[in-house]
Amino acid sequence: MKEIASVDVANLINRWYVHIRKREISAAVELRDEILAILDHMEEDQDLLVYFNLLDYRFKVLMEDISSREPVLSNEEKAKTDDMLRFYFFLFKGMFESAKNNYSHALSLFRMAEKQLDSVYDEIEKAEFHYKLGSLYYFTKTTLLSFHHLSTAKDIYKGHDGYEKQVINCTMLLALNYIDDGRLETAEQMLKDCVEKLIKADDKHLLSLAYYDLGFLKIQEDKHNEAIHFFDTAFKTDDLKRNAPIAYLQCVYESARSNYKIGETPKALEWIKEGIEFSEDINNTNFSLKFSILNLCYSKPVEGLAQIKAHIDKLEARQAYVDIEALAVDVANVYSSLNNYKESTYFLEKAIKSSNLTGKEVI
Repeated sequence: MKEIASVDVANLINRWYVHIRKREISAAVELRDEILAILDHMEEDQDLLVYFNLLDYRFKVLMEDISSREPVLSNEEKAKTDDMLRFYFFLFKGMFESAKNNYSHALSLFRMAEKQLDSVYDEIEKAEFHYKLGSLYYFTKTTLLSFHHLSTAKDIYKGHDGYEKQVINCTMLLALNYIDDGRLETAEQMLKDCVEKLIKADDKHLLSLAYYDLGFLKIQEDKHNEAIHFFDTAFKTDDLKRNAPIAYLQCVYESARSNYKIGETPKALEWIKEGIEFSEDINNTNFSLKFSILNLCYSKPVEGLAQIKAHIDKLEARQAYVDIEALAVDVANVYSSLNNYKESTYFLEKAIKSSNLTGKEVI
């Protein structure tokens, strides 16, 4: 069986939790069996297993309550357990929405999880929460809040032995925030330090992501040949398509953009074809729209104008302002090169509007 994404399993567990809370026994038993059947095929996620075990314990308590057996938990213990369950419920529901690029809804759920954070006594669990929230703020370009939560997570990890890779992970995301803040030299040095440590640790997965980050940095410097070199190195270092599908799509997307900008349009279109097919395979609407826009721009910008506008409108409806901000500039440049300044201005205005809204959908 193909490895199952942990966010999809988390979504099933959250549905199970709702059945348990409503005391819908038949539905809860049936869904529990379904979850047990796929747990062994899920990608590794220790937090999710903790959530499952905690909820399974609460389920067994419910079954004892239904059968009028003597309860195994006191009221105080039940309250503590329920607080933890609420934390995990909102945490994983937020992760599920974030994976679908529904960042506004995801943040609302993370904030509800944060209200239960005092019920979490394990410092590493708190670090994981701050890391996930910091990641979400990064993807919505809310830089200061991202920096705060990632720094908090990194400090906690540094205080515990055996979490060196988590420290590196935080450092990589902090470097991406520095890129957004325009501090490219600082970001590059941080990423190169991470690469050196990951080579020594022989962690090909994280190393691949670090190479992608360096490629992304080179795009900001308008050094697209260097960017493509880092993207190609990322592809060769680890099987991103299997191990990190979203990172793979991002790497494919940026490879397409950079190849087009150095005049390698056929290669760009090859990457776009791969991106369209894979984004549809994993049902990622935002990437599907973004690749479709690039495809129309690079192959038939005149005939595809109305469709490009419709796709941009769909991204706006999904509050994908971060995606539109950079993409609309690319589209504007295509029409500018065709001396169609009216349409170029239209897309530049879309980019400015999205820039003003970036981060506001999560505030």
